[in-house]
Amino acid sequence: MFTLNVVTPEKVLAHRVEVEEVIVPGFRGELNLLPGHAPIMTTLSEGVLRYRLKGESKQIKAAISWGYCEVSPSGIDILAETAEFPEQIDFARVEESLKKVEKELDHISDLDPELIEKYQRKAKRARVRLSLKDK
Repeated sequence: MFTLNVVTPEKVLAHRVEVEEVIVPGFRGELNLLPGHAPIMTTLSEGVLRYRLKGESKQIKAAISWGYCEVSPSGIDILAETAEFPEQIDFARVEESLKKVEKELDHISDLDPELIEKYQRKAKRARVRLSLKDK
């Protein structure tokens, strides 16, 4: 068992939460972090953060955007641009936003790679958030 902290510029999503397992979305794939994991510092991609509380089998999920993850003997610290639990997400608004972003992507010139990348990131973030919607 170890502790998890998840912080964004606007809020603290988790503070000293006792967990048994944490799965973070890294840029090269998911990282499964268990007690005793070697200390590391890594960057995070947009994706779903998952963790299991001490003594629980159900995973808690949150949508996060890029950030950093530090694993130390005392626990895991995640600094993310954004982080939201499913109950904090307005899924209707996200679906509408995704439609707008996809429409914009259809009309962007191939000559503007920065703008394409910006809209692709927005679309990915929306899809990650929508993946937390109850089916």
